[in-house]
Amino acid sequence: MAICVLVLAERDHADQLNEQLKAAETPLTRCELIQPATNSETQPERTASEPKGNANPLQSMDIDSIERLSPKLTRSRRQKLMAVWLLPFGFIFGIFITLSTDMDTFASYGTLGASIIGGLLGLVSGWMGSYAAAISVKIPDAEDVRILRNRHDQGQWLLLLETPMGIELPWKVLREANPLALTSLSEL
Repeated sequence: MAICVLVLAERDHADQLNEQLKAAETPLTRCELIQPATNSETQPERTASEPKGNANPLQSMDIDSIERLSPKLTRSRRQKLMAVWLLPFGFIFGIFITLSTDMDTFASYGTLGASIIGGLLGLVSGWMGSYAAAISVKIPDAEDVRILRNRHDQGQWLLLLETPMGIELPWKVLREANPLALTSLSEL
């Protein structure tokens, strides 16, 4: 699947491009418009968020709600996926280590109690490991995402387009839209 982000000065350009892609029957799995950041520096340059005269305008979204452009969301998803297998593994391994060694750290709780405490400590270590693993993995296209987020902060509209597997984006149509920038993100 091909993924690209267009940087546009105005919302109307995104709506016009969306209409052109629909007219050309371009199969898109995603077409998401990201509204510019709102702060005192970018507010005067920003166009109105309401579309002008389009029957089917794109819904604008916040950049932090799109996982591909939000490192926090990517990291959070990765941490949850890692926790799915690290927590049970840590619990089982904690019980195994407690039973296989002759440590008397929790002997006052009996064999079963010490095993459960060892399992809980293993569970906690698995939970901490899921965070460490999520933070340590490099985010794909990190430099491109940082540049796009900077453009977003400067008050520019972003249009994320994604096609199904094996279908290329209509690059000629995208270039004819005269975007401020056209960034192709790596394929998944």
